[in-house]
Amino acid sequence: MFRKGVASQIRWLLIYLLVGFTIGQLLGAVWPMLFISTLAYLAWVLFQIHKLEAWVTATRQQGLQENTMRGVWAEIAEDVELITKRYEKDKQRLQEVVERVQDMTSALADGVIIVDKLDNIEWWNRAAERQFDFEPLDIGRKLTDYISHPKFIAYYDSHQYEEPLDLISIKHEGQFLQFHIHPFGDGDSLVIARDITRVAKLERMRKDFIANVSHELRTPLTVLSGYLETLADSAELSPAWGRALDQMQDQTRRMTSLVKDLLMLSRLETQDREQGQTPVHLLPIIEQIVADGKVLSGEKGHIFHIDCPAQIHILGKEGELRSAFANLLYNAVNYTPPGKKISVLADINAHELLVKVKDDGEGIGAKHIPRLTERFYRIDDGRSRDSGGTGLGLAIVKHILLRHDAELRIHSTLGKGSTFSCCFPLERCIQAPQQAPSATG
Repeated sequence: MFRKGVASQIRWLLIYLLVGFTIGQLLGAVWPMLFISTLAYLAWVLFQIHKLEAWVTATRQQGLQENTMRGVWAEIAEDVELITKRYEKDKQRLQEVVERVQDMTSALADGVIIVDKLDNIEWWNRAAERQFDFEPLDIGRKLTDYISHPKFIAYYDSHQYEEPLDLISIKHEGQFLQFHIHPFGDGDSLVIARDITRVAKLERMRKDFIANVSHELRTPLTVLSGYLETLADSAELSPAWGRALDQMQDQTRRMTSLVKDLLMLSRLETQDREQGQTPVHLLPIIEQIVADGKVLSGEKGHIFHIDCPAQIHILGKEGELRSAFANLLYNAVNYTPPGKKISVLADINAHELLVKVKDDGEGIGAKHIPRLTERFYRIDDGRSRDSGGTGLGLAIVKHILLRHDAELRIHSTLGKGSTFSCCFPLERCIQAPQQAPSATG
């Protein structure tokens, strides 16, 4: 029923009490002797506890010690010894796992940094050591004190890590790094720094190639357009040649529009977005592009509607904003059946400023929406080419909005129409003194 050591202790207690009782009987003082016997037993127990405590302390500080105790104290010491051996074994196994993980991460080409919940650096791998010139003394330092680029600090503090951050290295000239941050555990973070220098250079070469080719094509196309116009005005052309020249002029205009859009995309990708930003009055821009849209609509007879508070201004570049809104409106005109309604709406809610272009057209299938802002993506090749589009309009809109800290959201239902929403942060919205809103149809 009892362990051997416990039974031994009970036996010793009974022996002490029996001896005390016997001596008490002989001296005629049973109760005092029983009390003295109990105290003697307790003193012995306290002595054994002291020995056990000393043994545990020595074991903790110097490793397992020889067990010289007896009875229940020996069994307790054996249990402690067993637990200690298990702990050491588990500790060794975990240490081997940690070392293996560290070896694996050290083999990675990507830099890996572990940061605790107080934003202090806990560990890094060899790639990170090369990328940031870490030294052993850097453990415990704030990550944002060491990687002090303002964009990285803003990204790190935002806790919005769905998209990576691309930066030029502050430690090694010409190196491009892409940062991914993954929170884990109790507020800790895993920071991965990927060297994308080669990819960045290839992307730079691609952009330069497109810009150079587009620039070189502009002059030949201008010359070609001039000659085609001259030939088209000639009275000596036969009807067959007239039709051929009309087709050549159409294709030349398409090529000219394509080159123009490619050059604009190249400028949007390379120009500093902070230059030349001023408060831009929204209503006059919308009124102008709607007027242009009516001309483009012509005999289609679209019904246009504007609903925009007159006091709204947006901090940005007027030309770029005009181009973004115009692209959305002209798309609506090109792809909305005749006689349908096209609306341009502006509204401010608690979180953002929304500028919407809404149409009652045919709508867009859900599978196409995620790819609409890709360059040259077309839902229907034939219909898109017939409309005169270059396939770059929504890509231009996306880049312009990104340069204004905004995003494009698209909602569409087949047979019910589409809504393209330009969503600006409230920080870019400036409201002039209250005026009557404009609502025209």
